[in-house]
Amino acid sequence: MDAVRHILPDPRQYHPQVSLTNRLIHHAQSVLDAPNADDREMWRQGLAGAMDEMLQRRELLSISVALAMVPSQACYQVVWDALRQTVEGGSANVALFALPLVLVAGSREQATLPAEIADIDGLNDLLRRHGVFADGDAVLGGALLHPDSLTGLDAAKLYEMSRQGADARNGLPNQPAPITVKEEGVFLRYLLGAAILRDGAEPPVKLGGSVGAWGMPVMQFLGEQLKTDGVTLFPIARPPLPAMQALVAGNFARFEVALQVFASSQIRRLRELDKEPVAILSAHDNGELHFTLSAKGDDRNWEGFVWPLASLDNVKLIEENFRELMRECHVRDVHVLPELQPESRDGVPLFFTADDL
Repeated sequence: MDAVRHILPDPRQYHPQVSLTNRLIHHAQSVLDAPNADDREMWRQGLAGAMDEMLQRRELLSISVALAMVPSQACYQVVWDALRQTVEGGSANVALFALPLVLVAGSREQATLPAEIADIDGLNDLLRRHGVFADGDAVLGGALLHPDSLTGLDAAKLYEMSRQGADARNGLPNQPAPITVKEEGVFLRYLLGAAILRDGAEPPVKLGGSVGAWGMPVMQFLGEQLKTDGVTLFPIARPPLPAMQALVAGNFARFEVALQVFASSQIRRLRELDKEPVAILSAHDNGELHFTLSAKGDDRNWEGFVWPLASLDNVKLIEENFRELMRECHVRDVHVLPELQPESRDGVPLFFTADDL
């Protein structure tokens, strides 16, 4: 099995011939090309200094251009890491963080979930009891925020707010985004919070890592808070992360869970029809991954799933997780196509089924 891993091509468009006259790209590429650790650190410090200057002057266009014109994903990662580390570090005296929530919901009739956690004090207390929050210096707000609300906090705003201490809490977005459910769906929301950083003290919130013993009680708590007549709900909380990182991790988690929901439903459907599922994963030149589950000799009962790749999505990890998911579902006929495919064929989005192989 190991020999066939990681054969999926990365379909995203990069600019390998772009001029390195862009200051940020030049520094980032120099980090990657550095012959030793000292040179690498020198270029990394130079990149951080340039990023700090740009954020202070709110030169977001220059940063966006660099991220859009990188010659490789490795270079993108270096520029983005410098950006988030500059926002989160240095003279920051408050950590703006978010708890991503993936909500798997189903309902026969149209229904709307609550857009806020009514007992947010109870949730904060629960997280303190489990050691995720140390004390009252870390607090989550109760509004379930749409990803767009976090995107609206651009890097310059986060940079400024991270240096406002307790006052930063007053500037956090508070636009609850209701979720309307009809049949089945996977939704992404965020709970946004702030943690005051004290000189010489450990941060009062544990950021990142894995979901620990707090995962199940938080899931049960959220299930009660968001309970809605006629709706089956599975709330999945991911570890709190600094706001920029939470956006990336939350988006990945939503597609990962949505793929699991799609696969389990379609595999069950095919087996109920007494058909053996065939799983296919392909990469397409519009930056998407296409997944299909179909059966040989059946051109009607196939279903497809699309994963539009974000800039920091790891293609190798997605392929690895897909193979593992198929093993868990006991699907033996699994195909990962090693060539980059066109977006469409004869004007129709291209999905491969068992009879195409």
